[in-house]
Amino acid sequence: MGNTLNMINFNVDSIIKQEHMKFKLQVFTNLLIKWAKVHNLTGSNNLDSITNQIQDSLMPISFLKPFKICIDIGSGAGFPALMLACHYSQSKFYLLEPRAKRVAFLENAVIQMELDNVIIIQDFSYNVSDIKADLITSRAVCQSYKLMQDSQHLISLNGYYLLFKGSNTISEIDGLPNTTTIFKNNQRLYAYIANNTNIILQ
Repeated sequence: MGNTLNMINFNVDSIIKQEHMKFKLQVFTNLLIKWAKVHNLTGSNNLDSITNQIQDSLMPISFLKPFKICIDIGSGAGFPALMLACHYSQSKFYLLEPRAKRVAFLENAVIQMELDNVIIIQDFSYNVSDIKADLITSRAVCQSYKLMQDSQHLISLNGYYLLFKGSNTISEIDGLPNTTTIFKNNQRLYAYIANNTNIILQ
């Protein structure tokens, strides 16, 4: 692997058990289980799998630099953006999701979780033009370079991308810019990519 690799040693449960986090995450879990009985939102539809996804979503707080505005691309059922929004309550989150069913779930979740720092946008990143973020996150299943190309106009200079990748995407990760740092936890790879003048996307 060409980019720097860092193993994560972080007790994420200590964050999840904080009182303000516990309430919001419990509300989210109950809501997702309820919706999953009717709608195909995610493969995580029981308590154990949702808990694992929550832990996975929050693991990056062990290395994330401070940020004011985050855009999450392809938000789906809310991983990782809603979890991060619970923790970073002083930051603004814009969740981009084109599919109506998932947008309806996200809007419902934001209300019930009492997240006043989250805005849901039903659209693709390449159609959005009036936001600049210093952090762009995504767990969407797509090529990293394609995602970055479609969202370059949304990230501020010296901002960061945080891309959640599987261990089977090592060849793709090797092709990421040299401003990339890779963090690993179990089978999850987190690509943390600094957006600066050294990045060239064609």
